[in-house]
Amino acid sequence: MSSRSPGRWQLSLGYRWQESNRHFVGDVEQPHRMLQDTQQENKVHLFDLALSYRVSRRWSVNFSVPVMDADRINHRTKGVTEVTGLGDMSFGAKFWVFRPPTESRQNIQVGFSLKVPTGRPNATSAITGTATPSNTVTTVDQSIQLGDSGTGIAVDYLAYKALPRRFTLYSTGVYLFNPRNRYTATTPGARVGGLSVSDVYLLRGGVGYAVPKLRGVALSVAGRVEGVPARDKIGREDGFRRPGYGVSVEPGIQYSRGRDLWSFSYAIAAYRNRTRSVNDVRNGTHGDAAFADGILLIGYSRSF
Repeated sequence: MSSRSPGRWQLSLGYRWQESNRHFVGDVEQPHRMLQDTQQENKVHLFDLALSYRVSRRWSVNFSVPVMDADRINHRTKGVTEVTGLGDMSFGAKFWVFRPPTESRQNIQVGFSLKVPTGRPNATSAITGTATPSNTVTTVDQSIQLGDSGTGIAVDYLAYKALPRRFTLYSTGVYLFNPRNRYTATTPGARVGGLSVSDVYLLRGGVGYAVPKLRGVALSVAGRVEGVPARDKIGREDGFRRPGYGVSVEPGIQYSRGRDLWSFSYAIAAYRNRTRSVNDVRNGTHGDAAFADGILLIGYSRSF
């Protein structure tokens, strides 16, 4: 990436799949939910189309468009809600701290972007299933809403250091600041009291290895932490939210050929914790949330 000439475009397509159905209160799993067939289950396909333009060797600008298709299954009632559509788009810029290519074979990239509320925050769905009439329409759960109605600012970074024997240390992270407090959907079945507009974060770090005699092939393994904090860095958090985080081990493989790059990884859950929200603390309760056993991630990019 750092070796590309100024003025180059890059088109990227990312895909994420996860099935969340294991309920946790704190870091304690609630296995009775699955035994009694009363769990809530999300099946989410998330596509992200991104376009970037390298202004110079150090600076680039980027634009991202997410599209989501998700189902939520209430195993207690057998009702299913679903939503498909455009999410919250973002645009911004990134820069390398040191002018690439660096003689030390290490560098840090820092990025800033603006997230705009293009995704519907009050999407509705007909409820289908054996126990609920299909003509019933309701607001879908916060966990599969297409947007959060907030304008946010994201700060991200990428850092790497080449090591001997074809190894590379790397780390990436992003934090989305969502200053808006909450919003209330006006569609049928909307949650009383409104929904919180939450901050979101992701942190990854690991090691990559360029496989000898297999040109363009690299293996990697990383630790991954992602979640929603109970309190935002900016603003209040009075609405409903399900804070928590998951820790995963993410093995992966990359293949590059010419201007094309393919990547595949699977984040295997190692620890999950549904932390207490502000309302939980205020009311002396502790809500639950469903987590996935793993996350499938596939990416493709082409420079031109």
